[in-house]
Amino acid sequence: MSKSKGRQVTQNENIIDINKKKCIGCTGCAIGCTDITGISVLKVTDDGKRTVVPKKGTFNNTGCIYCGQCTLICPTTAINVRNDVNKVKEALNSGKYLVAISAPALKATLGEEFGLPIGTDVEGKVQASARKLGFQKVFDTDFGADMTVLEESNELIKRLSTKENLPMFTSCCSAWVRWVELFKPEIINNLSTSKSPQQMMGASIKTYFAEEFKILPQNIFLLSIKPCTAKKYEAEREEMGRDNYKDIDAVLTVREYSELLKEKGIDITAIASEQSDSFMGTYTGGAAIFGASGGVMEATLRAIAYYLKDDISKINDIRFNSIYGTEGAKESSISIGGKIIKVAVISTTNEVERFLKDDKWKEYDFVEVMACPGGCINGGGTPRILKKSEITERKCIRCGTCVENCPVGAIEFNARGYAETSKEKCVGCTLCSKICRTKAINIINYDKSTGESLKESYIKLRANVLKNIDKKSIKKVSVENSELKIMYEKYMGEPDGEKAQSLLHTKYTDRSKDLIVQMRKKKR
Repeated sequence: MSKSKGRQVTQNENIIDINKKKCIGCTGCAIGCTDITGISVLKVTDDGKRTVVPKKGTFNNTGCIYCGQCTLICPTTAINVRNDVNKVKEALNSGKYLVAISAPALKATLGEEFGLPIGTDVEGKVQASARKLGFQKVFDTDFGADMTVLEESNELIKRLSTKENLPMFTSCCSAWVRWVELFKPEIINNLSTSKSPQQMMGASIKTYFAEEFKILPQNIFLLSIKPCTAKKYEAEREEMGRDNYKDIDAVLTVREYSELLKEKGIDITAIASEQSDSFMGTYTGGAAIFGASGGVMEATLRAIAYYLKDDISKINDIRFNSIYGTEGAKESSISIGGKIIKVAVISTTNEVERFLKDDKWKEYDFVEVMACPGGCINGGGTPRILKKSEITERKCIRCGTCVENCPVGAIEFNARGYAETSKEKCVGCTLCSKICRTKAINIINYDKSTGESLKESYIKLRANVLKNIDKKSIKKVSVENSELKIMYEKYMGEPDGEKAQSLLHTKYTDRSKDLIVQMRKKKR
């Protein structure tokens, strides 16, 4: 009892929190963090109860990139992202001009929080629901994705002509950018200086939109609804704003936004879809696919083909090959405008480490990186997937490891002496599948709306939503976005030009020394 009285029950931090009361010590989050990020932020501790904590005392000190994958893996919601719903509720009553933007991935994920099958397209539901909350303008971040493509494609064309800082790595994934700053600062100059779609939207709304509608930027409350937990960190970076205001005032994940809607009695299945407001409301097919791994690459190559007057349709037929020594990386070479461009698409920072292990990475021209497996549609703030373990009896050697280590007692020996899972007790922590030496245990994903096991990957089902939106789009190249053209003509000037550089581009910081200093302080 003496230990439990002195135990810190909740570890509250800036982005990720741990509630030790809820933690069952399954270590699924710690194992997943190591597998996905390659950082291994968490460790097991026992101060009267087996739980997990950051290795260096805090998530920040340990080098967490805030991808939030641990919050998806945790079966009891003991580890979760900071909840900003109250901040948004306060803004709803603040008298400020309310603007909401939502990421492409919302179209493919929000429905799951309201009982719809995985892979349901809910395009237009954010617009309708946000207006019911009281937001005066609602835009898709897809408009910002088209903006990012314009800036990034022009930036890449310039780098290809000068052969400087190649390959150029994408920079729209904020968790990946933080990983570079912390663990690989020597490639900072290889990152595209183009801001993410979220931050381009924020900068444009607080300047271009504010000036056109004659609203002081300080009087605008801009909410960004995202599948990503690291976007909270990105929005708070000191360079993401000007004149003593932030471009993005609050970020809600898909889970948080659905929580807010349910609290306000708004069911997206009971309201009709609505379009984004005009002015910054249009987007192309190239913007929609930003939410899935490979989408940023494809959208940017389409724009480059457009600028170099080449056949855009061949971009849709790129043949990728797996990169030797990796599991989540693929490569291709494509001829555009008489230039051979060698590209790579990488999912998870653990795979990036493998990709960068020798100098072969320097042979590429353009590399897309997403920190989350499958991209934003599987971001740390997306709906959690129902999981259960399943044991193949013929592979079981009856060692009892899974039986002894299951934190909820869901695995027992059956009448034949082999391990068997009780589906009713299983919480889907995935620990058993990680420790089974004969790989007799598989994790089965289920659709919560039907209770049936998934025949296809949930990531693929979500990605198909965005791909279908792209297929149906009349305009597939970001350069063809009509409202974006007007913005550049009236306000931004040339892509990658002086004003665009000021508002839509950024710089990065070598943060590796911060880790070293923090580690030394800890040792003292």
